[in-house]
Amino acid sequence: MKRAAPVLLLAGLVACAPPPLYHKAGADPAQLEALRTRCEVAALRDVPRDIRTTYVPPRYVPRAYYGLHGRHHGGVVLIEPGRTESYDANADLRARVVDQCVAEAGFRPVRLPACADGTPAPEVGSPIPPLERTSCARRMPGGGWQIVTPG
Repeated sequence: MKRAAPVLLLAGLVACAPPPLYHKAGADPAQLEALRTRCEVAALRDVPRDIRTTYVPPRYVPRAYYGLHGRHHGGVVLIEPGRTESYDANADLRARVVDQCVAEAGFRPVRLPACADGTPAPEVGSPIPPLERTSCARRMPGGGWQIVTPG
């Protein structure tokens, strides 16, 4: 369990990290959202889903045990049953097409740290601020993220 604690902590920190956001100083967030939706629709048309299914075999580990009379026996224990997994083989390509479409409109992807608690929120619909050293990403009540430049 001691080894699992750092992994769980790291997974928790990554889950709270903001995703890459699109930035163009002075742009209207509503226009960015509309552009992104158009780009996603176009990318889905140009790079359709390609759902593939793969089989993941069961996992076993050897296990030794002793019977009633002290006799040694060997066997295996099922750790994870076999299962099928489905995935979209075109998902990465489609994401690159969306990024390219948004970039052609003058936006660029940026990674920002999450804002500290208590960072004041800009007014709803205010333009995207220019990036500075203090810029961060703030989670919105609807679940999305917003670029904030305090000060």
